[in-house]
Amino acid sequence: MNLLNQLSGAKGLFLVYGKAGVGKTTFLMELLNHTKGKAFIIDSENGFSIDRFKQISDKDVELDGLFVTKPKDFDDQTKMISNILENEELFDFIGVDTIGKFYRQASKVSRTHANNELARQMRILKEISRKKPVVVCNQVYQNINENRVEPLGRSYVTKWCDHIIFLDEENEIRSMKVSDKEATNFVIGEKGFVFDA
Repeated sequence: MNLLNQLSGAKGLFLVYGKAGVGKTTFLMELLNHTKGKAFIIDSENGFSIDRFKQISDKDVELDGLFVTKPKDFDDQTKMISNILENEELFDFIGVDTIGKFYRQASKVSRTHANNELARQMRILKEISRKKPVVVCNQVYQNINENRVEPLGRSYVTKWCDHIIFLDEENEIRSMKVSDKEATNFVIGEKGFVFDA
């Protein structure tokens, strides 16, 4: 059984982080594909493609149950997340792709304000995730002191999460590491993730 099957159907707050193009949005689509009911996607990066989701889906996609919205800035993203909390019974799956895009911009203006807003967004998403899966994709930065890649916002994001998934690519080999488990290699094909046998 591959890692995606193990994670499918699980409730809680998922953090998926990795550098650009490694498969974060595809991971979000894969988990969405395994969830029944209505979904609300906050597409901050304008990267959630309906056509790609249809391609990944192994069933007839009911697009009338898929709501995709695009915030214009960090404050708008906060409002959207707050509105989900007020209407959470309407949705069975929540996705944010990515929580870090507008955070990165906002932290250049005021790091304190950006950190506070990020923590507020994550707290709300954590509350929502008690009853349903919530997938938060995030960008990364290079921690020079420790020579490793970390999620943007670090503990402002990670402390709220039930499942932390790191997607990486090195020498054209992609890997997925879930929390403290051993990494699993994968490729992204036409139908999504394909894991090594």
